[in-house]
Amino acid sequence: MKIKDIIKASKGSLIGNINIEENYNKIKIDSRKIEKNDIFVAIKGKNIDGHKYIKDAIQKKAKLIITSKKIKENTPYILVKDTTLFLKDMATYIINKINPTIIAITGSMGKTTTRDLIYKLLKNKYKVQTNKKNQNNHIGVPLTIFNLKKETEILILEMGMNHPKEISYLSSMTHPDISVITNIGSSHIGHLKSKENILKAKLEILDGMKEKILFVNGDDKYLKNIKINKLHKSGFNKDNNLIGYDINSNLYYSSFKIKYQNKEYKIKTNLPKHLLNNVINSINIALYLNVNIKDIIKTLKTYKPFEDRMNIVKDKNNNIIINDCYNNSFESLIGVLKVLQNEKQKKLLILGDIKELGKLSKTIHLKIKPYLDKIENKELILVGKEISIIKTNALYFDSYKEVIKHLKKLKIKDTLILIKASHLLHFENIVNYFNI
Repeated sequence: MKIKDIIKASKGSLIGNINIEENYNKIKIDSRKIEKNDIFVAIKGKNIDGHKYIKDAIQKKAKLIITSKKIKENTPYILVKDTTLFLKDMATYIINKINPTIIAITGSMGKTTTRDLIYKLLKNKYKVQTNKKNQNNHIGVPLTIFNLKKETEILILEMGMNHPKEISYLSSMTHPDISVITNIGSSHIGHLKSKENILKAKLEILDGMKEKILFVNGDDKYLKNIKINKLHKSGFNKDNNLIGYDINSNLYYSSFKIKYQNKEYKIKTNLPKHLLNNVINSINIALYLNVNIKDIIKTLKTYKPFEDRMNIVKDKNNNIIINDCYNNSFESLIGVLKVLQNEKQKKLLILGDIKELGKLSKTIHLKIKPYLDKIENKELILVGKEISIIKTNALYFDSYKEVIKHLKKLKIKDTLILIKASHLLHFENIVNYFNI
């Protein structure tokens, strides 16, 4: 797009001379990543003010600066009231100009897995784009949209939150055509106080929708009772629109059957049982968008989990590593522990705090113990102040660094190792220790 598109979307004042018919390269908020002809947006956040780095962006030959403060440097810039709101306005402008079908995804857990599943399934039929890494907030979603290609038919956007009104903000920015809620769990309950409030916050995804087409996990006790006209429920209970049955599952793969257009199909995937609602929800969306059922089955059979989310790999010492260190919640942890109850081999569980539980932290962490007790032939390492409330036969550490120091003293072979904690504990360093 051209500079004149930026001016039109900005709702600000252009200061300085610039050819508005020229194209720009990319819009960026990190001055370190600026290249010639990029546009630099000076974002003011809680811990850092991008206006301090305008000189750096100019030195790297940024074409244009978006700022909420007047600048002295001899360079063209657009003065706006709020640079964060500029990101929103620009994102909406781009979506309206390119006009892809927008699929928005939220939920307490499984957002990224569901996003990735839908992306892989729709690639069989459409030109699709989606968020990179964890670009799922009021900054990340616009940055994703800024890279939207003209030929893109479907844009899949994961939307994260930990406070009320955040999903509403993202929904009003993007105006989704289809929305997805994976489940209602205890993630961020410290901020939102109750699951009922979490449900309300997730339902904000409907706020910006042109037409309320919502896909949900119909087995979730909060989601199954939603009352809207175009609700699509999937799951393993009989009152869903798409029903799965005859589940066969272990740590490494799962299978189940569905009926579609009066025919029975067997679905196989490399995901454990507690993630199957994400799978069937994704199937339901793909079918709604007319993806061939045979293509869906083929894609799911070869699907590999997203990085740091239930990735199962083997290291040089014949250890099987379950890398699930990207994030943590009570529900996702219990799902994995239930799977491990059926595994007979020697196990090492390295578990860390579940964050953002607030006053409920002690209560929720204590609920983990009965599931740990049912796992035999295990050694247990617990990391963090909050999970240390669990009194059991375990080693307790304060950080991943202490864990690695301890692991260096051991000879670990032929062991099933679970590595799981909230991302703030940086357990990816423990994963890297095993050289995988």
